[in-house]
Amino acid sequence: MPLTPFHLGPGLFLGAIALGLFNLWALLLGSVVMDIEPLVLLIINPCYSCPHHGVLHSIFGAIIGSLILAAILHGLREPLNKISLEFKISQSFSFPVLFFSSFSAWLIHIFLDNLTHYDVFLFWPSKYKPLFIGPEIYWPLNFALLTLGIISSIILWLKLKK
Repeated sequence: MPLTPFHLGPGLFLGAIALGLFNLWALLLGSVVMDIEPLVLLIINPCYSCPHHGVLHSIFGAIIGSLILAAILHGLREPLNKISLEFKISQSFSFPVLFFSSFSAWLIHIFLDNLTHYDVFLFWPSKYKPLFIGPEIYWPLNFALLTLGIISSIILWLKLKK
């Protein structure tokens, strides 16, 4: 999805309502990191009508990618925790919490992309697409994600301000 920042909305929402269950770093990175794949595919083959989503936009990709992301964040836990504490965010950096946070955000992203993109297959390598609606909801969905992100940012800011 070229408007990857809109995918931060659900991650911010999960962080705003249940920060004790999630790690905000993993939520936010898990919301957007898989869109490196379409970027690379478009750089390699600048064809906008060609498929540009692959394995990272599947449940299998979400599992593998979340394991890798959780391992990276776990390795960076000390500096990331220092930054978090400067913003008065106390959160777990345990591997299970990092994986669960990343995986949750990753699943939300690929589920939403599956609704609008013909080349996103949740059950890859199967081409089964039970939830595809079509590109007509692309812009309304992005507007909803932007709105969710703004509202969630305000909620998170108010919680951290206390």
